[in-house]
Amino acid sequence: MKIQPMLHWKYTAAIIAVLTLLLSGCGQAVQETANNTKQVESGQNPNTASDIDTGGTKENIVQTTGDVEIVPIEVMTPDSSAPARANNFIKAADMLNAQLEKENAKQRVKVNAVVKPLADEDFKQNFIFASKSGNASDIYATTFSNIGWMADGDYLLNLDGIEKEDVFKNQIAGYWDAVTWDKSVWGVIQDTEARPVYFWKPALKKLGWTDEQIAELPGKVEKGEFTMDDMDKIAKDAVDQKIVQNGFVPTTGQSDLALLFYSHNVEMYDQEKAEYVLDKAHMTDTLQWIKQLLDSKVLPAAALAAPKDDNLKAMINGESMFMVAGVWDEAKWRTRGMEKTQGNVSTDFIMQNIGVMLMPPTEKGGKPVTVSGPWTYVVSKQTKYPELAKRLLTYVSAPELQKEHDEQSSHLPFTKEGQEQIKDNVWLNANSYLINYSKFIPNDPDQPKFAKIYTDAIKNIASGKSPEETVKWMEEQMKLNLDKFTVK
Repeated sequence: MKIQPMLHWKYTAAIIAVLTLLLSGCGQAVQETANNTKQVESGQNPNTASDIDTGGTKENIVQTTGDVEIVPIEVMTPDSSAPARANNFIKAADMLNAQLEKENAKQRVKVNAVVKPLADEDFKQNFIFASKSGNASDIYATTFSNIGWMADGDYLLNLDGIEKEDVFKNQIAGYWDAVTWDKSVWGVIQDTEARPVYFWKPALKKLGWTDEQIAELPGKVEKGEFTMDDMDKIAKDAVDQKIVQNGFVPTTGQSDLALLFYSHNVEMYDQEKAEYVLDKAHMTDTLQWIKQLLDSKVLPAAALAAPKDDNLKAMINGESMFMVAGVWDEAKWRTRGMEKTQGNVSTDFIMQNIGVMLMPPTEKGGKPVTVSGPWTYVVSKQTKYPELAKRLLTYVSAPELQKEHDEQSSHLPFTKEGQEQIKDNVWLNANSYLINYSKFIPNDPDQPKFAKIYTDAIKNIASGKSPEETVKWMEEQMKLNLDKFTVK
């Protein structure tokens, strides 16, 4: 395994900062933890979390007799909007303990499932400090893009071979790549999702489309019969006729913007060489397309700087023709009061008014695309119970537990068996095919640096720089910020 002498200077600085804060305020932190912790009672269902769960700790009930050892395993997720990422381990532990009892084993697992809301940078600081101080949780839920630096920093347990377990045998093709770094497996997929293009159906009707034509649109995209040029023309017509305010609105996260480049066949990363690529020709094509959208007012420059929730509000209120967002954002439309007259809306309302399609290809007959940013489970190298931790990963990946999390948070199952479980969920079932077209951002440790470069490149276009100037600027930034890269 390749180990870098220094992971990132900013993480080192972050560790010092966190240590200072902890030393100065440890008493307060202990009290806050005590106040936020929710212990499960013996008669309570320990897995009743919803997307309004704001944090705390839950644990499974272990009843034993004789000389059976109770093994504590802590699982932590920083995402309180999807608490089942930790809380599903309650049921997984019960399943594992039932099997251990059948085996007459002398151990039982007691899980502490910790939901601790943290932004990604704060999570990184928390994880590094806990690991360096010997206080890491046994298992973490984290986005896959963190796996590269976690593995490179020697923080994780190698999981090579876990892919052969029965529960993973029908995993969606390509998803082991997301948890592989330096040719080894360092995690398992927890869930997946997709970034489709949403479209406002009533606007298409005002443009003269029939219900049948609207229903056929996603299939035409999938077959390569409907291209990006077709989408752009519709977006411009809808804006010019004042049917909508916004023709096309992208979301601006690193995975979201990557979709714009992947849709133009940009090569971003060479997996074999483990280095980034500056694909000048296709990068220029992408930036020219974005400039054209901005110049024609199809893409308002303000939308690139707006908070995502503002753009989601515009979409659910019929102010946008097309928007790139996440399949999980359906849960936000249902729960965050974004629609002007109703507040929260039903899945039926959403599907009656908003269509879902892949990002169209640039040429007829081309392949459409989406970008997935799966969450994963990783195991700390410090765990005292590596075999039990790995067994827990197989139980928490059971199809019924995939369903429990996915229905709470509008995410998608990552195995065929998991997809069978959500057949009765109209939203998830209708959109599960999207992940067959998934691409991923690299999980290289330098991904945050590379993502800033291509994110700032789009800002440069919005500020008036030409695509050619911007690609030259990107090459300069890559020379300054990346150890190595290839110019194509």
